[in-house]
Amino acid sequence: MPTNLRIIGLFISLITCLACNKDREVIAEVSIEKTSEYIFLGHIYNKSNRIDPRLEGIDYRVYKGVWLGGDLCSETTRERATIDYLDDIFDLGNETTHWAVGNHDVRNGNLDWITTATGRSLFHASTKDGITVATFDTNVGHVKGRDATCEDRMEQADFLLNLIDTLQASSHLVLLTHWVVWGEVEPNIPCAALANNCINGFQFLCGGGASRFPPFLYDKLVALEERGIEVMVISGDGGVYTKQFHHQTQAGIDFFISGIFSTLDRDNPPNVPNVNLNPDSVLLFNHLVEAQQLEWKFVELDELIRE
Repeated sequence: MPTNLRIIGLFISLITCLACNKDREVIAEVSIEKTSEYIFLGHIYNKSNRIDPRLEGIDYRVYKGVWLGGDLCSETTRERATIDYLDDIFDLGNETTHWAVGNHDVRNGNLDWITTATGRSLFHASTKDGITVATFDTNVGHVKGRDATCEDRMEQADFLLNLIDTLQASSHLVLLTHWVVWGEVEPNIPCAALANNCINGFQFLCGGGASRFPPFLYDKLVALEERGIEVMVISGDGGVYTKQFHHQTQAGIDFFISGIFSTLDRDNPPNVPNVNLNPDSVLLFNHLVEAQQLEWKFVELDELIRE
């Protein structure tokens, strides 16, 4: 082959190779962009040591973060192997995985199994891309062999108040809880008809009614909104009476209840008044970092699996 033809052939091969690499770069960028989404999952147990099997096959690495609203298994801390199983699915020690423990998670004790797997306290906070995520343990006193103490409550309360008082650079505060402890913030929230357990009387401190959610915490969250920090409170003890609940207060604070009912037999539903037979849903958030917006939507679980 003449030299000129060989040179032209090599040039065409080089251009083709660069074009292929460019295509791969575009694909990689699309893949990275997809990780702007967060997923929230609550009340997902199917057995004592297993989550809903529909959730086992999801690749959670495609999400920017996994927010867990508690009651992952019905007896999460009965056997150490259950924690290992959950760790394999959710990567519990990942800095973007946050777990607000539920009553089914802690009622067998062995809380050190959870804190060892996560590397964090049952209540903690972290900030990424302007979103501060904080978890709070609403199950103080629900642990086998460990009575509720004023010290436990005070430690959590101090943590939360200090976080709110010092929060500056974030665009959003996302507060994760298991039980719904905020039903009294406005009179038009039918908490008892929505939550699996409506704990309006939860005490953040030892003592009287002044330590419940509205007088103890709500005004401080309103002050955050007034400073330009959006507040979202997400509770994971749903699924039995409601599949998806959202309420925005006049101050602009968003409250959510999300959960699934994995053990529900729709052909033979339990003899429970007002049980919700609608398809299970999960809650997704899309973070627009530059715009400092956190968009949300409920998605039917079966639809999410089909995507």
